[in-house]
Amino acid sequence: MRIGRAIAPPRHRGDGLIGIVPRVRSYHFLMTIFQGKSVLITGASSGIGRGVALRLAGLGAQIGLVARNQDALELVRKEIAAAGGTAVVLPADVTDAEQVRASVEGMIAQFGQLDILLASAGLSLRAYFESCQLEALERVMRVNFFGALYATHFALPHVKKAKGSLVAVSSLTGKRGIPSYAIYGASKFAIQGLYEALELELRPDGVHVGVVSPAFVDTPLRANVLGPDGQPWANPPAPPFRVWPVEKCVDRIIRLLVKRKRQTLMPWFAGPLLTFDELLGRVLGDRILMRRFPP
Repeated sequence: MRIGRAIAPPRHRGDGLIGIVPRVRSYHFLMTIFQGKSVLITGASSGIGRGVALRLAGLGAQIGLVARNQDALELVRKEIAAAGGTAVVLPADVTDAEQVRASVEGMIAQFGQLDILLASAGLSLRAYFESCQLEALERVMRVNFFGALYATHFALPHVKKAKGSLVAVSSLTGKRGIPSYAIYGASKFAIQGLYEALELELRPDGVHVGVVSPAFVDTPLRANVLGPDGQPWANPPAPPFRVWPVEKCVDRIIRLLVKRKRQTLMPWFAGPLLTFDELLGRVLGDRILMRRFPP
């Protein structure tokens, strides 16, 4: 089975790359961009990371799969291999710097290069800050921020050599403070700050640095959101806004990579809404958020 047919996105308008990246002429053009590229993805066992792994493998990239759950990673690897793609399992806890270092070294040993890093490992917590246990707050920061920081630190020399891409998955909560997402948002604000500075530092070296900031996405991260005690909610609170499919976020990430963009928000109207919110002094936005996210 041809991998292009097995994993490649559908060709009808509005679904997959041909619809979501209108300026990219064809699937074959995308193959010329990603064919033979080595891509390391943290959080690759599920959700956005898994989706990007499958998509880029379908475009000819060699994928390094990083997450704690080795069995889940092996399932993703087999799915890629069954369609003719190439992937290697590199189990690691992203909160452990030495394990992350080993995963990057394993990637280089396997493929000899590292062109793209996607830091997508994440953990969500929804609760008002005052009610949260300190251990839960620290855990979210370790996974979300330090996980991305470690991966970026160790991948940077190799990506710089390749003049490749460093991409991190943030969130709209990293652009605007939202009640009950204080610590989750703080971890994403930290990623935004890190990557905005890196973009300026690495621009002279020809390195692409980008951040994708989606709204609510239908992933295990949302289903397994933590409560104030650091344990998953037995009955997770319903999201107050629309939940977007993983494929839409994957499309945004592919577009960001193709165009080497600094930032992409999802949905598309999030940017204008944030600008409008600022112009109004956040008065209207504050009222909406307080009503949507009560204590």
